[in-house]
Amino acid sequence: MEDRKTQPNVITYNSLIYGLCTSSSRNKAMMLLNEMADRKIMPDTFTYSILVDSFCKEGNVLGAKVILKMMIQRGLIPHVVIYNSLMDGYSLRSQVDKARKLFDSMANWGCKHDVYSYNIMIHAYCNNKRMDEAEQLLNDMLEKDLAPDTVTYTTMVNGFCQAGRLKDAQQILKKMSGEGCSPNIVTYNSLLDYLCGRGQLDDALALFQVIESRLKCDVVGYNILMDGLWKAGREKEAREMFSRLSRENCLQPDTRTYNITINGLCRQRFVDEAYELFRKMEAEDSCVPDNCSYNVIIHGFLHHKDPLEAMDLILEMVSKGFSADATTMSLLLEMLPKNQLDHPILQKLLNSPDTKSHEIGSSDLSTAATQGTC
Repeated sequence: MEDRKTQPNVITYNSLIYGLCTSSSRNKAMMLLNEMADRKIMPDTFTYSILVDSFCKEGNVLGAKVILKMMIQRGLIPHVVIYNSLMDGYSLRSQVDKARKLFDSMANWGCKHDVYSYNIMIHAYCNNKRMDEAEQLLNDMLEKDLAPDTVTYTTMVNGFCQAGRLKDAQQILKKMSGEGCSPNIVTYNSLLDYLCGRGQLDDALALFQVIESRLKCDVVGYNILMDGLWKAGREKEAREMFSRLSRENCLQPDTRTYNITINGLCRQRFVDEAYELFRKMEAEDSCVPDNCSYNVIIHGFLHHKDPLEAMDLILEMVSKGFSADATTMSLLLEMLPKNQLDHPILQKLLNSPDTKSHEIGSSDLSTAATQGTC
């Protein structure tokens, strides 16, 4: 650029700083900020907001406040985006009260809250199960004629569900509809998760029918419902949901779908069928077995078939780059006499080349013995 007699300006630097921050190269971005000072190019509000946001996304609010101080010293006034970034940074560190203090101080700087400001604070309160304070903010929005969006209401619904307050979640859903804001699939999935988590499967199935009549249910919703059905021993309905997933809605099962189904089949002693599904999963383009996939099928073999057959799967798992960690080892230890760390099965695992390359030793077994036995 400079060879062509074209000098970089603040827009040039902002673009470069933004690119570096989004690619996790903030140190280089800070070097460019210093370079701007050397070249007598004044950073603008956007320059500082990029850097503040980058620091806050990592939860480094102290670093963000240093940038904010530099900005104010140059006579620039922080805008709502910068305040939102700082509040988000505090929220990431679970410093909700500091985020609220900043939220309340915005008016002192002549800065008005926007919907995103409220969403950040409501999300922070919900994450910490401070639902009454979250609801106060929602009511405050409505009083100020600042229309909550789908994110606002969905956050509240999920927060009440996580706090075990279903009736309050349902009231928020009614308020949402009354304000002309339509629930999305994430909103409904929060309710599904609550009902399935508490074994209210009939209510969950009824809600599922409502979802299907209004929206197209996603894989997450199917996974939640299938997991609940398998755990409740409702095998036939769980199988039907798995078939229905691709047959009616043209959705692709993901890795979690397979893991839930394999685990459910193993619990019902259909280990051979679970193994076939595990191998089918490998042939799918949309998903591949992960550490959980191997754990659940190994668990099935250990509990309901010859434990020695699980060894090949364990070694296969390790050879594919998954570590035979304490969780995997505890599955083996469940089937062995307590503290029998010299058992041939464990020795075979420890002496295999694949396992040695992953540096699994007696200390890992001791950890597994502690975590995997009562």
